[in-house]
Parts: sequence; C-alpha cells; structure tokens
Amino acid sequence: MASFKIILGVLFGILVSAIVILGFISYRTNQAVSDTADMIENTNAVLYIAENISSLSKSLQLESNGIFVNMDPEFIQPYKTARNQLLLELEKLRDLIEYDTDQRHRLDSLENMLEDLVVFSDSALAFYSEYEQDPDAEARVSMPILERVKRTNYFRSNIRAVLNAIKAEEKQQLSIRQTANDRSIEAFDRTFKELLFGMLILLVATFFIVRYQFNKRIKAQQELKMANELFTRLFHESPIGLVICDLDTGRINDCNKAYASLINYNRRDVLGKTALELNIIQDESHRTAIVEAVVENEVMRDVEMKIIPKDKEPIWVSVSSQLTNVRGKQCLLSATLDMTSHKRAEEGIKKALAAEVELNKMKSNFVSMASHEFRTPLTTILSSVFLLENYLSDERQEKVTKHLARVKSSVNMLTSILDDFLSVTKIEEGKVKAKIEKLNLKEYLEDLCRNMKNFAKSGQNIIYDHKGMIDAYIDPLLLGSIVNNLLSNAIKYSPENSDIYVSSVLNAYMHLAIKDSGIGIPEEDKQHLFDRFFRASNAGNVQGTGLGLHITKHYVDMLKGKIEVNSELGRGSEVNLTFQNAAPDT
Repeated sequence: MASFKIILGVLFGILVSAIVILGFISYRTNQAVSDTADMIENTNAVLYIAENISSLSKSLQLESNGIFVNMDPEFIQPYKTARNQLLLELEKLRDLIEYDTDQRHRLDSLENMLEDLVVFSDSALAFYSEYEQDPDAEARVSMPILERVKRTNYFRSNIRAVLNAIKAEEKQQLSIRQTANDRSIEAFDRTFKELLFGMLILLVATFFIVRYQFNKRIKAQQELKMANELFTRLFHESPIGLVICDLDTGRINDCNKAYASLINYNRRDVLGKTALELNIIQDESHRTAIVEAVVENEVMRDVEMKIIPKDKEPIWVSVSSQLTNVRGKQCLLSATLDMTSHKRAEEGIKKALAAEVELNKMKSNFVSMASHEFRTPLTTILSSVFLLENYLSDERQEKVTKHLARVKSSVNMLTSILDDFLSVTKIEEGKVKAKIEKLNLKEYLEDLCRNMKNFAKSGQNIIYDHKGMIDAYIDPLLLGSIVNNLLSNAIKYSPENSDIYVSSVLNAYMHLAIKDSGIGIPEEDKQHLFDRFFRASNAGNVQGTGLGLHITKHYVDMLKGKIEVNSELGRGSEVNLTFQNAAPDT
C-alpha cells in the first residue's frame, strides 16, 4: 500500500512539473509573440508615417510654388495646413524610431532636409508679401523661378532617398521579426506536443497503476462490505436494543430500532448525545459504574437498572456491555433488554405480600382500637346515665351537669371517630371532590379558631394572626377539615396553660402555619406520620384513631398543596401548609 502511494505521488509530481513547465513556456512564447506583434505594429506605423511625410512634402512644395507663381492667396491656408501636419508627422516618426541608432541618424538627416524645405517654402510667403505691397515687382520673379525649380527637385529627391532608406530598414526589420516570431511559434508547438505526449503517457501509466491497485482491493472491499452488511442487518434488526457509545464521553454513535423504540426516541435524535443529555438516566454514576466494570473485566452481563424513556414512566432494563473498536476508537457496545414486565410482576408479588401483611396488621389494629376506643365511650355513657338516676334532685343539679358534660364529650369523640372512618371510606371510593370558591380567609380562620377554643384544655389559648390579602380561592370544607384536624392534634398533645399559634399569609400563594408547644414527634416516627392508623410511639393515653393526618394529607393533595411537619421531641410541633391562590377557570 505504501509503495503504491509513493509511485502515485512520483507520477503526480512529474505530471504537475510538466504542467508547470508547459505553463512557463506558454507564458514566454505568449510574451515573445506579443512583443513581436508590438514591433510589427510599430514598423507598420513607421511605414505609414513615412508615406504621409512624403505626401505632405510634395503638397508643401506644390502649395508653395502655387503661391510663388500665381501670387494667389487661396494657396496660403492649404500651405500652412500641410506645413503644420508635416511637422507633427515628423514628431510621431521620431517617437517610433528613437531607440534605433541607424534610423535615428537617417531621421536627423530627414529633419534637416525638411527644415530647409520649410524655410525654402516660406520664402514664397515673403515674395507674396512684397507683391501685395508692389504689384509691379512681378518682373523680378522670372529669375527666381528656375532657381526654385532646381531647389524643389533637389529637396524632393533627397527627401525621397532618406524616406526610402528608412522604409527599407523597417521592412528588413519586419521580415526578421516575422521570421523570429514564426520560429518561436514553431518551437512552442513542438515543445507543447512533446509535453502533451509525455503527460498522456504519464496519465495512461497512472491509470493502469490505479486500475491494478483498484482491482486488487475491490475484492477485499466487497468481502468487507458483505461482512458490514451482515453486521448492519443483525445490528439494526435485532429484537434486543443495541447501542454503541463512545467509551470516554458516552456519546451515542449508533443504535438500532429496538433501542430507539425502547427509549421512545427517533434514532436520528439520539445520535451524538449522551444518555444523561437525553434524560434516559438521571445520574452519571450508573454509566460510570458500568464503564469501570467493563474496563476491568472487558465484559459486563445482566446488570439491572432503571431508565427513563421519553414521555413515559421509568422502566427496568437488563444491560450487558463489552468493549469494541470502531474506526480505531474504543467504544462500548451494550445490549439492553426490557425487564419491566418481569419487574412489575416481581413488584406486584412483593406488594401483594406486603399488602397482605399490612392488611392483617390493620385488621388487628382495628379490632384492638375498636374494642378499646368504642367500648370506653360507651361504658362512660352507661355509667353516667346510671349515676344520673341517683342525682335527680335540684340540690344535685351541679353533679348532673358534670356527668352530662362527660356524656356529650364521649358522644362527640365517638362521632369524630366514626366521621374519620367515613372520610377514609369516601376518599378511597373517590367521592370527595374539591370545589374551589372565593373565601374571606381571615374571617373564616378566625371563626374556626373561635369554635376550636370550646375544645381547648384549661388555660390553653389559640392565637391567630393574618397578613396579606383577604380573599382566597379554595374549597372551604376541605380547608376547614384540615385546620380542625391540625388544631385538634395541637390541643390534644399540648399541655394546659399553653399557647397555640395559627398564622396565615395570603398573596399569590396561601401559607398557613399551626404551631404548638406539645410533646413533639420522635424522629423515627416522622416518616410514618401520614400512614393510615399510625400513631406516634409517645402518644400514650391520648385518644385518637391515627386517621387525622392521613385524611389531612389526602385533602392537601386534592387542593394541590404541600404539607410540611417540623417537630422536636418535648418542644412541640409546627405544621406548614402551602396552596396556590388562583381563581378557577371559567
């Protein structure tokens, strides 16, 4: 493979060199042709101007003779025009041949002759001026005419000879330049053909070398393609979710349809992203543990973990991974199998067993509680009624009143117990629904606190404080049940002559707090506070069913609120409630 690259590189270098040489020769030839063309153009211009000078010198002589012989002013303007044009053409000729020494000497001779010609021709204007002043002077003209004819012939022959010499030299140069230009073009054509032929040979040689290497490799590529197609088919059509991730970054390089379906994503949406970015896993430590296990053992099998598909509930999967190399980079190939049904069955069995145990426990607790809590009030009622029969006289009215109060308290307690059972039943049957209404929160809570004072122990005070807005949107019946339950607990578990604080703050949210200085709640019991029939281990002989906070939590959830209990054993408890204060949709 390396030798093929070297050969191909050498051939390519030679080809590039040939192209560069051809370009350089083409440039030089083009410059030579351009220079020759400029010279030929210059020569033609010299010949053209030489003809013009010859013609203008003749015109100058004819117009001068016309003035001299005829003394006619009409010849003066044509004479001056020819004279000026002759001088201009002479300057042009000097610009064209100033770089040729021999021609410049000829031009100097021509310039001297033309200057003499102009001076000689201007003498005709002088004769014309004398004629205008003295027309009788015409007799003097006969002698100069012969002289003028001789001088005219002299100038004409000499000027013609110099111009012919200049033109002959330019024609000779033109012939030489054309011959050189033709030879240059022929040399370029010959060189171009040789280089073109060499380039053609190089191209043909390159073609056959590339074709040989191509035919040599095509078979291997076809075999590799068949292997890749087989792997791709197995990878993408496998019923087990398969995913290939970068070992270092965790970015997904590829996955099959089964894996994309498992996580509820389109395959294209997951490529280039990590499981953490896709929120499939919420803790990077899961992947880190898998990578460490695979790096240590090269393979990891049947690790159960939870993943979170898009817009679905979390599911259990079994993951097996191993190291693989993709395009020279270490990657992690993982097979993911949905274990949700198995886990649900397993959890269902566990829950069924736990529920059975809990049900048996609840039954035992209920029987025990019912036998004690129901029997005690009824016994009190019977005893008090029996005693009432002995205190019917007026002087015993105070004792009758005392026993009647005990009867009322016991009956109320029994009613409260029955109400709690009835509330739990309604909640479980889904018969309790929140009905949001506009409510004067301050007045409503003041009335509740005032009513609960009737059940307070001796010396107990219920102190209420309100801040913020007045009108709230909430279900008054559910809120009343929540506050009554919490105040009832505060009264029951607080000592006599103690204060119970109730506060409310109303803005975009409703914040309620009920604080007492009672016996508090043990730390180990806090996690079970809202469980049905649960009572704290330090409740002692304080009467209750263990349903109050359970019902309260359900009512808070129905109102989409939050409840938080802060308690310190022996120092009291504080219950904080938060509800959103928003008018119901109309």
